[in-house]
Amino acid sequence: MSVAMAQTPPQQTAPPQAAPQGAPQGGPQGAPQPVNGLLMLLELQRQAWRQATAPELRYHIVNQTRRLIAYRQAAFLTVGERGRATLEAVSNIAVLEPNAPFAQWLEAAVRAVAAGAQAQVVHVVDPAALPAAVRAAWGEWGPAQVLWCPLRKPEAPREGMPGAATDSRAKAAPPPAGLWLGRDEPWTDGEILLLSHLAEGYGHAWWALSGKRAKSQGLRRALLPLLVLLLIAGALAIPVPMSTLAPAEIQTSNPVIVAAPLDGVIDRFHVQPNETVAAGQPLFSFESTVLRSRFEVARKGLTQAEAELLSASQAAFADPQTKARVAQLRAQVELRRAEMTLAREMLERVTVKADRAGIAVFTDVNDWLGKPVSVGERVLTLADPQAPEIDIMVPVGDALVLEPGSLVELFLNVDPLHPLQARLVHASYEAGLSSAGVLSYRVKAALEAGEAPPRIGLRGTAKILGDRVPLALYLFRRPLALLRQSLGI
Repeated sequence: MSVAMAQTPPQQTAPPQAAPQGAPQGGPQGAPQPVNGLLMLLELQRQAWRQATAPELRYHIVNQTRRLIAYRQAAFLTVGERGRATLEAVSNIAVLEPNAPFAQWLEAAVRAVAAGAQAQVVHVVDPAALPAAVRAAWGEWGPAQVLWCPLRKPEAPREGMPGAATDSRAKAAPPPAGLWLGRDEPWTDGEILLLSHLAEGYGHAWWALSGKRAKSQGLRRALLPLLVLLLIAGALAIPVPMSTLAPAEIQTSNPVIVAAPLDGVIDRFHVQPNETVAAGQPLFSFESTVLRSRFEVARKGLTQAEAELLSASQAAFADPQTKARVAQLRAQVELRRAEMTLAREMLERVTVKADRAGIAVFTDVNDWLGKPVSVGERVLTLADPQAPEIDIMVPVGDALVLEPGSLVELFLNVDPLHPLQARLVHASYEAGLSSAGVLSYRVKAALEAGEAPPRIGLRGTAKILGDRVPLALYLFRRPLALLRQSLGI
């Protein structure tokens, strides 16, 4: 490269800027001296080849290139085989946010540039050649002048002067990486030429660090890892019983749900939580003031309607017009009688009684006193203490093949050292939300013969045992399920 080619025309130089330490000193109007530019080009290439890791090389490319050419912002992006661009480094930024709007816009812009005809040559990016979505946000995220510097592999075809014709294969295949330089001043031919040579050196260094490593190793080093892998594979193949843990509660197998028979407010409870009740015993009562008033109004309305009917019947013998009203008044009496009957039935429902003997299961009396309830709303449950069962909520992520007859071990919180033995009798096909808000399957288990029935309402942890599976599946079941959900394999 001749000195004259690297000279920047004075009339095209940018306004003087404070150059970083070690930058080449400019001549008149800040133009870089040719000899200094060549020396800095060689120095940057030498430093790039000395980088030991890919992050160090990326940092060097986006931050040290301004020692040769002034720019406002530099971004390093890798380009996949399908043209997908990934932002790897930005000048003066230590930690990247891959989901930031600027990162997404820049990746879309580089993806379009890498798919263009000049993807393998250093050139000024024309916003008009980009997609409409990228072009619309150019003023917000992109500087006025942007230069694309592809970092090609060593075997890629070399280019002559910028803008020269390229091989058709080079145009088709995007470069593995590229440097996106932006500033407000136009790029000169001398700067583009310097960056073309520098990009080739950067491309060689990047290919050396990101290329394939050595394929073969010594026989001794290969045998030891292979032996370790065989031992691990053998250990992971050991069959163990599959199991899962889930929260459980002792409930009755045939509970009687006591619901509100009418709309109203609960006035008092006649029983306490977990109290044994007999058949026909009052459980709770509603506020009856309104219902009694309705009954009295209906009764007096019936009395009035009957009196009017009697009076009309007696006058019907002498007055034909009154005789015509007898049928209407008789229907009015029937209506009032039906209203009184309904009011009496509602009044009789004020006190709710137990249909059978059992234990009254509910939370607390104070939770219901003064609370308005609707018809059919569950208030309490009558449980049979001699017919307990285990209610288990198995999360969907931990659900095994829940087959009837599977062994279940219940570890109660009050006695975790003595598990109760049970057998699975039912598992729901549809999952629902548990009290903790977790999507779970409801599983029922019956205690084995000989087990003392525990108290209704006790909680604990149930362990459901399934078929024997390899140890690898037992240990990595959750990671494999998460991987399958994430990747769809």
